[in-house]
Amino acid sequence: MPKQVDHAARRAEIAHAALRLGAREGLAGVSIGRVAQEAGVSKGLVQHYFPAKADLLRASAYLLRQEIERHVRAALLDAAGPADTLRRTLLAVVELGARAPVLLLAGHAFLATAVADPDVRELYRAGGDTVHRELAALVAATASEPGVEAGAEAHVLLGLARGLADGVLIGELDVAQAAAVLDHQLRRIGLPADL
Repeated sequence: MPKQVDHAARRAEIAHAALRLGAREGLAGVSIGRVAQEAGVSKGLVQHYFPAKADLLRASAYLLRQEIERHVRAALLDAAGPADTLRRTLLAVVELGARAPVLLLAGHAFLATAVADPDVRELYRAGGDTVHRELAALVAATASEPGVEAGAEAHVLLGLARGLADGVLIGELDVAQAAAVLDHQLRRIGLPADL
């Protein structure tokens, strides 16, 4: 009896290898052959699932988005209300610098690709738009300071969290220090100090 192959798992394994390689060397270092080596499979097998590098990069970008969403969802499992959900979401982004550096570095590598590749750009924009809407709704539900514009503040908070994640990644500050900066900004818009 022929061996059953889980094609979705095999595609994901190859896409993960591309993410690891892209995180280490940038996307210029990603090729069908290099990804095959990284995944420990043949070049022909990679081409079976991804006929061209562009196909592999798009699948990897999609996987990257899924993995980051999974990381954030895990941080929200026992969140207590909108203010706690807002803080935990932002802190999950910050923690990518310590807990998931491959995702953060691969994300930086894909950002450059998103500028030139409309498919990757659309994936990034769709993900970014969703996150922004969710953060803006949480800000609107929790901010108590007058004049806080939820949409603008959502951009500020997400930009801050991304910058803090980079700082954690390169050792400028640790997660606790980054969390203190994040809490400082959340208090400025009127979130409770005891989150």
